[in-house]
Amino acid sequence: MHLETDVLNGIDLGASMSESMSLFRRKCLAKWSPLIEAKGPRLAVVPEELKVNLAVIMENQAIHSARMNRSISMLEQTTLSDVTLPVKFALPLIRQAYPLLWATKVASIQPLPAISGGVGQIFYQDFLYEDTEGEPSTTTCDSDYALSSENAVPKRMKMTITASTITAYKDILAATWSSEVMEDVMGTLGLNVHSELINHCAQEIVREMDYRVLNAMIGGATAGNVSWSSTVEEGYTAKEWYETLGHAFIDASALIYAARYRRGEWIVGGQNVVKYIRKMQDFKPTPDADVYTRPTTQGVEIVGRVEGFWDVYTSVAIDDDTALMGVYPRSQLDTGFVLAPYIPIEAMPLIYADMTATTGVYTNKDKWTRNVRTRYAYKTVVGDLFATVTIT
Repeated sequence: MHLETDVLNGIDLGASMSESMSLFRRKCLAKWSPLIEAKGPRLAVVPEELKVNLAVIMENQAIHSARMNRSISMLEQTTLSDVTLPVKFALPLIRQAYPLLWATKVASIQPLPAISGGVGQIFYQDFLYEDTEGEPSTTTCDSDYALSSENAVPKRMKMTITASTITAYKDILAATWSSEVMEDVMGTLGLNVHSELINHCAQEIVREMDYRVLNAMIGGATAGNVSWSSTVEEGYTAKEWYETLGHAFIDASALIYAARYRRGEWIVGGQNVVKYIRKMQDFKPTPDADVYTRPTTQGVEIVGRVEGFWDVYTSVAIDDDTALMGVYPRSQLDTGFVLAPYIPIEAMPLIYADMTATTGVYTNKDKWTRNVRTRYAYKTVVGDLFATVTIT
């Protein structure tokens, strides 16, 4: 079965793009669902809304790896079994890593097609007042726009689908280990150093992806900023004053609402911000059982919820006194941020040599080296769905 064509069988090339893409995504899900539904101590449960996108990502990886295998085989005039990585390495890495990404919860996931060459388009939607100068978004309050009279011509609404061209970035890490360590650790502890290192490289890449997404959201937040002083004002006890931090987040949510008719649904806070949030009366921490049983490879961690308002996350990737507030995407197009995986996470061919850190030159030593890499793009598309809070 050819990896590049098997999911295309039965797709009507004369159908609309929407129908073809919908069928393609369903066929990807049917093909990769056994791996997506797999359970294990290192595997997070895949949310329903992520399953289809994860299947497309796996199909991208399978196509890319098949092409890489054929290209190398043609150059070497042989079949290199070690390069056949999708099932053995790449797809398990994707299954372990992608469900842990915080970005998959707060952003639209729009995988770049394997045929895109790393440059493609992402899409997002908006609704406009077509008969108003400048065609403002319908999130601009105009209570009289629909008001009409007998036989009058109705004013028009318009939906826009905006396309934005993006280019994939690359993250890559190298894992090296000696034969002696591999043999001794396997003999004494039963651990596979090779697998442990590759998994940890993938986890580091995932953390850094979340860091970059988070900082891109902060940099693209245009709804506004609210400042809150940690100095207890006269007439308040410390406990009373910490509750006023909630007022700052309510004000930040109001900024988003004024811009987009959406209320803030989540917060990511630096260490000091979360310290004060934990002291608020309505904060409910994540149960300890969840902390100990869930995988811990995320660059952004859930810590609890301010009841009735917001999910609370924390990260060391942002300033201790800064918080970002945003909203969850309603659909793939109704979103403030897009993450576009291209080559998800793959382990490159295993090399029996050591790599010099400064030059990348391989030397003949009794060591092993394997690179782990990914390519992806991301972009803030509606900055008004994000606001910030700063502690002074």
